[in-house]
Amino acid sequence: MNRNGQRKSSRKSILIQLTAAPHGGIETHIYHFALLMAAHGADVTLISIRRFDLNERWTRDLVQAGIRIVRPPVLPSYLPGIVRAVISKAVVSKQLERRSFDFAYAQGHGRLFGWLRCLVRPGGLCVWHEHWYGVPGRGDNYTANSTSPNPARFGLGMRLMLRSMDAIITGCELSRRNLSEIQGNKKPVQVIAPLDRIDNLPIATDRKYGADSPLHLGMIARLGYGKGVATLIDIWPELNIGDAHLHFYGPDEKGLFASLVASRGLSDRIHVHGVFPREQLCDIAGKLDLGLMLSFEEGYGLAVWEYMASGLPFLMTKVGAFSEFTTSNPDGLSVSANKEAIKTGIRTMVARIRANKTSRIRLQEFHKCNFSYEKAAAQYVAYFIGG
Repeated sequence: MNRNGQRKSSRKSILIQLTAAPHGGIETHIYHFALLMAAHGADVTLISIRRFDLNERWTRDLVQAGIRIVRPPVLPSYLPGIVRAVISKAVVSKQLERRSFDFAYAQGHGRLFGWLRCLVRPGGLCVWHEHWYGVPGRGDNYTANSTSPNPARFGLGMRLMLRSMDAIITGCELSRRNLSEIQGNKKPVQVIAPLDRIDNLPIATDRKYGADSPLHLGMIARLGYGKGVATLIDIWPELNIGDAHLHFYGPDEKGLFASLVASRGLSDRIHVHGVFPREQLCDIAGKLDLGLMLSFEEGYGLAVWEYMASGLPFLMTKVGAFSEFTTSNPDGLSVSANKEAIKTGIRTMVARIRANKTSRIRLQEFHKCNFSYEKAAAQYVAYFIGG
């Protein structure tokens, strides 16, 4: 009962902190997570203290589902980043009631998540979702100015942030081990795969290949150096895999990679298609024979998740997605994050495909049994909503 003698609401209140780009892996997870929690009766508030540029359609869907969005203020770019963060945090926090949330759920990299503690009611939980700190090592293109962390010991700011959290969610066993063995974490860790969902997913069918069958290899993702795009363009002429074309689908900022392909004289064999409506994802996967995710610095695995859901055989680096994706899975292969390993991996998967040793039907069933949206959703509902 509250002080007016009324029964308190049993609805869970969940605060999500996210720095949102228009599209991306974490944005995809949070979009589906927020809708899932709202569908199970939770009051969901989504905030950002840096930027909130989520695409218009997803933003509209969230608002229509009753999810409150608190955006950061627009501040002059000449202010130092830490100053903008402090001002933004003050502005956003004024719009939120202190000690009123059952959960504060922080996403991605960040040293400032500890401030969420003041917004959580007594008995509530501050939860950090660790999305890719478990990456196993550096690849050829892992540069000193990279924004992605490596498995070394966290800096002081991150360690202080972890002390303010009550629990951690992460997507794979490697990450859990990193938190325990390298970071010395003592907080409870729950391993749950990130959420993604493909509506009207077609049932996969197998194809018959010959020794010289033309193949189409592709990467479906937000394109960037960290995903090995430039490296893949570099090694393509060296592969000698017969009649094969390489395709890139996804945002190519300022046409960077399209220009790189043109400058190498490879436009007849490498095709940069750019942004596509998400509704075309399955059609695109259906046109490809092998999906690629060759990250050197990001360990988030939704691109590979989507390949599996579509039944598209794939090659990934050990940094590019969870090792569980290739465990007991003959239709996917994981290799080290370096050029020679990637070249060998591509040749190996191409040979498997042309020898009809991969199966789109088998891969889609493997995904359904182990990594389906429904399976992960049930785990998130149990964690945040309860029985």
